Amino acid sequence: MKANIIVKNLKNNGAAQMILKKVSVIPGLSEINIDTERSKISFNYQSDDAVFSLLNTLKNLGHPYIATRRSMAARLNNELLT
Repeated sequence: MKANIIVKNLKNNGAAQMILKKVSVIPGLSEINIDTERSKISFNYQSDDAVFSLLNTLKNLGHPYIATRRSMAARLNNELLT
C-alpha cells in the first residue's frame, strides 16, 4: 500500500538524507521518497507495524509527523487510541 505523511522540521537535503538513511532499514517499507519543499515523505508499506516503526523513528530523529485529517498516520494513531 502507498502512503504519504507530512513531517515537521524538514528544512534541507541534509535532514532528508539522514531520515532516508535511518528509515530505509525498516522492514516492510519500500520506495521511500522525501520532498523537502513540501515536508512530505511518500512510501510503500507492507504492514501497519512498518508504519509505526517509521513514525517512531521520525519522532526520535526530531521530525514528528503532522497529523492531517486524511493522513495514514492520523488514522493509525486514532486506532491506537480507541
